Amino acid sequence: MKKFIIAVLVLNSMAMVSFAQPIYDNKYGSAKSAIQPSSFNLNNTVTQVGNIDYNAAISELQSKISQNPNDNSLYISLAELYIRSKQTDKAFQELIYLVNQSKKNKLSKEELKSADDLEYSLNRQYKTKSSDLYCELALLNLIVQDNVKAQAALSYGTNSSLFIETYKEVFNITGDYRSAIELADNLLIKNPNLTELRRLKGFYLLQLNQETAAAEEFSTLLIATPDDEEVKYNLYKILKKNNIPEKEIIKQVCVSAQGNEEKALSELSDLLLKNNDFASAKIYAEKLVNKYPENANGYIVLSEIYRREGNLKDCYDVLKLVRDKADNNEAIAKYNVMLAKLSDEPVKEADLLMNNGLYQQALSVLESSNQENLYVMLGMARANYFLNNKQKTFELLNKAMSLYPDNPDMFYYFAYIFYKENDFESARNYISKALEVSPSHKFSLDLLDVINKTEADKYLNQINYSIDNQNYKEAMRLVDEALKIDLKNSNLYYLKGVIYISLNNYAASTAPLYKAIELDKNNYSAYYYLGVAFDNLSEQKNALEYYKKYLQYLPSDDYGESEKKEYANVRIKKLSQ
Repeated sequence: MKKFIIAVLVLNSMAMVSFAQPIYDNKYGSAKSAIQPSSFNLNNTVTQVGNIDYNAAISELQSKISQNPNDNSLYISLAELYIRSKQTDKAFQELIYLVNQSKKNKLSKEELKSADDLEYSLNRQYKTKSSDLYCELALLNLIVQDNVKAQAALSYGTNSSLFIETYKEVFNITGDYRSAIELADNLLIKNPNLTELRRLKGFYLLQLNQETAAAEEFSTLLIATPDDEEVKYNLYKILKKNNIPEKEIIKQVCVSAQGNEEKALSELSDLLLKNNDFASAKIYAEKLVNKYPENANGYIVLSEIYRREGNLKDCYDVLKLVRDKADNNEAIAKYNVMLAKLSDEPVKEADLLMNNGLYQQALSVLESSNQENLYVMLGMARANYFLNNKQKTFELLNKAMSLYPDNPDMFYYFAYIFYKENDFESARNYISKALEVSPSHKFSLDLLDVINKTEADKYLNQINYSIDNQNYKEAMRLVDEALKIDLKNSNLYYLKGVIYISLNNYAASTAPLYKAIELDKNNYSAYYYLGVAFDNLSEQKNALEYYKKYLQYLPSDDYGESEKKEYANVRIKKLSQ
């Protein structure tokens, strides 16, 4: 590593010399600046041959920055002035700002290169905060894709508070894990308590397939940080792969258990479950419940494994045992979470099955679940209803009511069953109860709309019959009667508009026709009659618009509209002239 650093520094020093020459003045006059933005020129501030009034130049630049805060080239020139005038702290701050701008992709390639060169120039005179500067320099070089310089700069930033984050970023991008490990080794010799560095070293060793060395690092690390689950699981995998005896695996992985076998088995089964290693988790959970049958956690782990395997019956049977063994808040919380999962997932699966008409299969799923859960009971009631087991349906609904007397979903299910039985009055009563508990209960409101529409649609045949027989007074009475039931019925407003047109009251017809379209934009006949109404009101522009919309929304397969379609086309041609 030392040879590598020396070689890089030689190259870097050559680069600094070639850059340093133009930024220091010679006795014959001011040299060309590293970057000369059109808005600022260092030569403007020359007060005598070979000298620059830095204070005046800096003031002028700061003024220009206040007027043009987004011109990054001005910050580069300001940093250069601070370097020339040996104000290293201020130069450092400007370059930190530029690094942050570069992270936001706000620097051009030329500006990045200039900022990079200025950082190297600043290094020649910067001493007190060089570690921070080197870390920033490493990040800047990553951005300009000079990975060699980035790693070289990082090796001199080891005393910086930014070092660990910079170390991760540099080596995750460069992928030079051997250099990362070499640098970590040098630092860990001096300070073995750098736990995050040791952690990163362990994972880089894994990237190089040096599993034995990685295991040593992880074992050492777990003594200081015994709760690092990612480290514990990776150590477990290495030890297991190398056929290390089980007792030794438990000892090294479950450091926090401190020889307590019950705690270690519980900890290890949890760890393996979280990492989806179900087979191994099941082995340790079974050992836990066999050796320590009063430990609730073993049963919780087993129930979760069964749940994920789709074995809901065994899952629920095992979970029942937890109820009596959960002797602390953590175990009780886990039990409640599992119970919720055990209900939610079967309910979702059963809903999907019932939506596809598979009611018996849905019932089987729900019966193997937590039958005290409201939504399991409601799902079973629904499945039984469609299997024509109506007595069982109402037994389940009444049980749900006794356990959950104020739940709006329970009232909705009652309403839904009565709706299916065409007992709309009972259905409305239960919808009212649901809305008393939850005024915005969506399912109940939607069902109420369906019931209203179903009842109002019963008037449609009588209304059409009255219109066909030119009994417009009766037709209007029936429309108004139906609208008292369903104010959201697009067809009723459409028919009201047609009645007005039949009575040659074109002005009155537009409001209900507009309402019909508001409720259903696909009500193409309403567009047609609006065209007719405006045509008769001599509002040609509106008539043309609605005839066109009628043709736009008219389905291609609606052959019963041929006469209206032909008339609309004739009127469009006429009104377009």
